[in-house]
Amino acid sequence: MDLPFHLRALPPEALDVLRFFGGLEESVAHATHIMNEVGLSERAFGKVVRRLVTKGYLQMGGDQVYRLTDFGASSVQELAAYEEEAPPAAVVSAVPMVAERQIFRRLVLVTPGELVAGSPAEVQVGFNRAAGDFPPSVEIVVRLSVVNGEPVRPQEKAYNLTGATTYETFAVTPGRFTRLRLRAQVYQLGPNPDDIAVAGGMYVDVPVAARAAAAGNELVAYGADVLITA
Repeated sequence: MDLPFHLRALPPEALDVLRFFGGLEESVAHATHIMNEVGLSERAFGKVVRRLVTKGYLQMGGDQVYRLTDFGASSVQELAAYEEEAPPAAVVSAVPMVAERQIFRRLVLVTPGELVAGSPAEVQVGFNRAAGDFPPSVEIVVRLSVVNGEPVRPQEKAYNLTGATTYETFAVTPGRFTRLRLRAQVYQLGPNPDDIAVAGGMYVDVPVAARAAAAGNELVAYGADVLITA
């Protein structure tokens, strides 16, 4: 029995992810669980999951949860059937991935130095100017989640990212807690509707004051590098 060509065209790491899903009862897993079980770095995971989503093996849901599609499930069965018959040395003959350019870009989140419980505030999330050459345009989505405040559901903003500085403004309202957690997750979109790759992100805990008089007026900027594929 030969391994189907569409599976031979996948990198070995992608096949490892399919094997992982084949061992799950519900074929649903969070990105962190996949990375830990398969042994992938965040950078490698972003490249692999982008390929699997683009080719229709996986479907991305909310909060970095991935689900095996019907095509993915049948492919897992094909892979398992092949490996039952093939000798270990024959697993796996894969076609090398086309080299892609990886570019680090600085993600910046700007908040008031201290928020006020129950009072709406603006948070800016964007990207610093590129340090070197950057593609003419890259489609990016930033998902901002709030813990200990509102909105309860994550907010998303689209960015047509170039080499220039850019940012978007999000509205948040802290609850009656001492800190508000903000989590910004960056996704890169590809040419196909399902072509989504995790580029990275960060989270910060912003102090919350009980009264406006106790809060400071200064702004604080937080930064982290995310990985863009060109």
